Amino acid sequence: MPNMFIEEIAPDFWRIEDICNVYIIKRGQHAIAIDFGSGKWLGELDSLGINKLDHVLLTHHHDDQCRGLATRDQWPFEIHAPAGEDKFLDPAKSGEFHRAPWFSSGCPVSYAAPRKRIPGIKYDLCGFSEFYWDDKCLRIIHTPGHGKNACSIVIQLDGKQYICCGDAAHAEATIWEPFHLEWDHWTGGGALAAWEGVERLKGIGMDALCPAHGPVIKEAPGKMLDELSGKLLDFYRAKGQISSGIIDIDAASKQLDCGARQYLPSLYQFGCNGYLLVSKNGEAFVFDPFSSDLEMLYSLCEELNVHPTACSVSHYHFDHCDGIPVLREKYGATAWLHPQVAEPWADASRTILPWLKEISLEPFELLPTRGIWRWNEYEFRVAPWPGQTWWHCVLMTEVDGHKVMFGGDSFQPSAKWNGTGGFCAYNNSRFLNGFVPSAELAIDWDPDIIAAGHECCYLFSKAKFDAIILWAQKTHNAILSLCPHKDLDKDYYSVYNSVKEDGFRLLVSGS
Repeated sequence: MPNMFIEEIAPDFWRIEDICNVYIIKRGQHAIAIDFGSGKWLGELDSLGINKLDHVLLTHHHDDQCRGLATRDQWPFEIHAPAGEDKFLDPAKSGEFHRAPWFSSGCPVSYAAPRKRIPGIKYDLCGFSEFYWDDKCLRIIHTPGHGKNACSIVIQLDGKQYICCGDAAHAEATIWEPFHLEWDHWTGGGALAAWEGVERLKGIGMDALCPAHGPVIKEAPGKMLDELSGKLLDFYRAKGQISSGIIDIDAASKQLDCGARQYLPSLYQFGCNGYLLVSKNGEAFVFDPFSSDLEMLYSLCEELNVHPTACSVSHYHFDHCDGIPVLREKYGATAWLHPQVAEPWADASRTILPWLKEISLEPFELLPTRGIWRWNEYEFRVAPWPGQTWWHCVLMTEVDGHKVMFGGDSFQPSAKWNGTGGFCAYNNSRFLNGFVPSAELAIDWDPDIIAAGHECCYLFSKAKFDAIILWAQKTHNAILSLCPHKDLDKDYYSVYNSVKEDGFRLLVSGS
């Protein structure tokens, strides 16, 4: 095996480049390692004068931190991990976390859990505790971000202090694979936790910061952490309000006996996401049919004495479309899908996307990618409308003298999920080529009412969408500033490479 790159940080303290950085601390002929990587570096210990590895300390559970440990059932050294990481690593707890496919779920609790479990780990690295190696004390600092239990390890050698920070920080005030900070699809909880961890680190005196990826930071590490702290707050704020300070006015409505709401003489909203548009001939058009909403739809159709003959959806998330097969069977309704929205279902059983449910929507007809579609007396304008996810469209038509835009989840009132409907890398949310052109399209079309998902039917305001454009530009820059390669596709949207399993299809658009 060719020699691996080994950097001497200080006497008896080295960084070895593996699939992650492995840090070796030596005392006499004994050593401990912080993180493990592939384990190929074990063959280099002899050259460092080490004949006995006593301990391996993991900063967090991610696959690149510990992949090689899964190649054996037993090792001649003790393995230690942060408390709480047993969910991802302990063979006895394999039922608590499942790897891909997640299809019908949102953000997973881990994007990078090891493919194989590792027996024999001691989960005794608790935040703000100590780990003793003979008479040497290593202090454990809780620095979440790349997982809720991640830690950093403070080491004192010959009067100097070093911190192995895992993936809490990366050179140039960036974060390795920043999508790991998105613990769910819409809040900034992970970013805020990462900020708190960085704040803890920057208050500790250190001679060098030793991250799990990239170079050791030797020059003014505290100053670098201070800069990273600000960037993390910018990212956290981006998860806040999409149209800060704008008042969203709900469209006027009345509730019917069946529980549905009537917004216009021919426009109704039922359940969580569905809309019903009534034609003069007694037919009805259903938008975003969610299976859980269908009982209310049946009652609404009976109350209005109408028959659904067509349906369409704003995006592929199952809570906006999984009622299509039922409408086809019960009413003989024809499904009309936007080509971009239909793309995930081309091979749904092997496609990794959040909230993609393996159901058959065939047969269906295709709407124009961008243009006019007519159903009975209604003329719809159709266009892509990426935002919450890339695979999203919008339809607008005149209803009872009002221009109604059927908007799905890309834009909500600010009181609903901060107005974004949720954005994250795993949802392939795009900014300069997603939220911005979609907001510009709304301004150009100038609707009266936006019939959005999740019981959000509100009046259009140009000021809101002007604010959205500014927000999207700031958000793009905030995320880009955290990317080590200054490339969103290489750093942020690489989430799909992280979750990929053999045999599964990666579907990434928008670049």
